[in-house]
Amino acid sequence: MIRHLLAAAACLALAAGPAQARPIPDKGMTVEEVSAWLKSVGHEPKIQKTYDGEPYVESTTAGGVKFSVDLYDCAEGRCRALQFVASFDVTDPLPLDKVNAWNRKQRYLRAYIDDSGDPTFAYDANVAPGGTFEALQDDFDIFLQILPIALEHIGW
Repeated sequence: MIRHLLAAAACLALAAGPAQARPIPDKGMTVEEVSAWLKSVGHEPKIQKTYDGEPYVESTTAGGVKFSVDLYDCAEGRCRALQFVASFDVTDPLPLDKVNAWNRKQRYLRAYIDDSGDPTFAYDANVAPGGTFEALQDDFDIFLQILPIALEHIGW
């Protein structure tokens, strides 16, 4: 009897198969879908527009750091790439050698400075074709994990 129950349980487990990843549409995500995804993972997103009228999503980390999600490679309202971005206005301009040191040592989150020496940290994520929400979450988690290290690097 127990042998039959174990065999039945094994058959059910095989029939169920592995958990399926939730695919992102092959043409990418809309700004509304990006906003809804951020909300679903515990953030308070706001859809904004650039000076050129391009949409992006703005939010904050659990630690209160403001960041944006910029959309790239867009056609017909769907975008195949996202960029997580955090920019900072610093009192003292960040020296180029400090930015270069960051970029030499860090693999995922790249840094650059504007003409005033204010740093920006960016992480790119390709979401289509073939992307999944699980992979997007992994990219976002990396951004969130490295951001505090970046803030420490710039003395924020």
